[in-house]
Amino acid sequence: MKTLFQTAFSAWQSWAEFRERRHRFKNFTFGRQWDDPVTDTASERRMTEREAAMQTTGREPLTNNMIRRLVKTVIGRFRDSLAERRPAGATAGVYRLNRLDEIDSRLLEEFLISGCAVQRVVSECRRGNVIETFVDNVNPADFFVNEIRDPRGWDIQLVGMLHDVSLAEVIMRYGHGDRSRIARLRKLYDYDSDSSLAVVPVALSDSGRSDSFFVSAGGRCRVIEVWALECCESIRCHDTATGRFYISDVSQSAAIDREQARRRNTGSPALHTRREMTTRWRCHIFAPDGTEIDSYLSPYGHGEHPFVVKLYPLIDGEIHPFVEDIVDQQRQINRLITLTDHIMSASAKGVLLFPVRCKIDSMSWDELVSRWGKCGGVIPYHPQNGMPQPQQVTSSGLDSGASRMLEMQLEMMREVSGVSDALTGNGIPASVGADRYESQVRNAGIALADVIDTFSEFLSRRDEKIESV
Repeated sequence: MKTLFQTAFSAWQSWAEFRERRHRFKNFTFGRQWDDPVTDTASERRMTEREAAMQTTGREPLTNNMIRRLVKTVIGRFRDSLAERRPAGATAGVYRLNRLDEIDSRLLEEFLISGCAVQRVVSECRRGNVIETFVDNVNPADFFVNEIRDPRGWDIQLVGMLHDVSLAEVIMRYGHGDRSRIARLRKLYDYDSDSSLAVVPVALSDSGRSDSFFVSAGGRCRVIEVWALECCESIRCHDTATGRFYISDVSQSAAIDREQARRRNTGSPALHTRREMTTRWRCHIFAPDGTEIDSYLSPYGHGEHPFVVKLYPLIDGEIHPFVEDIVDQQRQINRLITLTDHIMSASAKGVLLFPVRCKIDSMSWDELVSRWGKCGGVIPYHPQNGMPQPQQVTSSGLDSGASRMLEMQLEMMREVSGVSDALTGNGIPASVGADRYESQVRNAGIALADVIDTFSEFLSRRDEKIESV
């Protein structure tokens, strides 16, 4: 039978394909669009599309990043509606504390790129000794969950994430002020007490991250947080003095017995109890070697885990984000503008036909090619009777059709993504009135309604969890 740590590792491994696809979609979103691996047919060597293009043409392939523009347009529309989404009451204070308008916008960007939105809602001390509610975006590269098919996430039974923290934070969170526990933690992570507090600089890029479940990046401590829905014995209590029903952990049975005895002796209203089997969320904190360094029942409302998860669209458990729909069009656009650049270069320069007998002996062929490549270069030659003079052969390239193909791909990208000219404010004639323009914007937004409403439902669930923490 697998241990919980092994089950968590298996869940993280099952997300390997998702992490690879997310990395590819992120590359396309931020302009690294020639990094897909390909195999050279001649040498059978694996290389990137950029290397293959440079090997074939000797020129740097071009990129016209349309995906980033479309993603920014959707985020801009979301930000424009943030004022209508802000709640009132206690939740409004959490919004201000966590700057939720900003992190929600960044999470929407992640949601469009990967189709995965995860936030962690916890109540803890971060600023002095005051317990406050904090909301954190969770990087999907550090997240794992069991296989789920319910879009609401009601079939989640195991969920967790990887943390990379300093030894000081490990001691603060899991040492509980116990010297023997702190000593075990120091030995477990094998850190020197002085050097462990040093900060290891890591570049602001993906290259500083670790793709391992066990090893952290930057010399920090890897901590694995696992929440599991477990079947356990509990005590259901009915306090007749207040009319309140609540569930207590079986470890509190001695305290409950003392309270019952006190009430009987004082004649106070009785405390009725009943033992039963229930499911409760329990958090387990593991070190990279599988050692459990802490464990506790969920302290949050309704005994839930602290994560809010939304995977899109989750048909048969599959994730297909917004960016995935337009990657193929983006690749074709890049190839067409690169092809057009090559055609224009060939049309501008062409090929030089130079008779061999016309070349002077004092000039090498390399020098001749160098002079021909320079603007205003002079190439001396020996004219001979009956021998044609050097001439340049060029082609206009006007009949290639690349420009029309490029226009068609751009139009297809707008159709597939749903981000039309009305949303971006382009291509609107001056004669169009304000009412008609607003109508076009509303109609254009229908294509994006599914992804935006799905994300809005995620935020509603997040706000409910904030109220219950």
